[in-house]
Amino acid sequence: MRDREWINTQARQFLSLLNSLPFTDCHELTRNFSDVTPRPGLYAFRHSPSGILYIGKSQNVRKRLRGGHKALGWAFIDRLDPNDVRIAVVTLDWETAQYTLDIEARMIQTLRPRYNVQIRQGE
Repeated sequence: MRDREWINTQARQFLSLLNSLPFTDCHELTRNFSDVTPRPGLYAFRHSPSGILYIGKSQNVRKRLRGGHKALGWAFIDRLDPNDVRIAVVTLDWETAQYTLDIEARMIQTLRPRYNVQIRQGE
């Protein structure tokens, strides 16, 4: 079991990666997300003017996005231009992937993206 400091460090590093990835290098919204990895990862829906809208995790990021996503629905309802919304992805190694729930929770608690409705309580 990893300690809290390791989780916090990983969360800071992944947030930094998701934020610093150039918007043009993020994945465009498509019907099948064929260019998105099928590996475990953390992902963020990013809006070019306002930053990260949603942070998520998945054991298969492509499959998660292909299955539909509430963040896409909210972006539609908010009338965001689809050209201004992209998906940043960080793939994870097997060891780190075991802790995605805790890492994701820390990232959400830190950033509080507007489309992450439920924020896990606690440290």
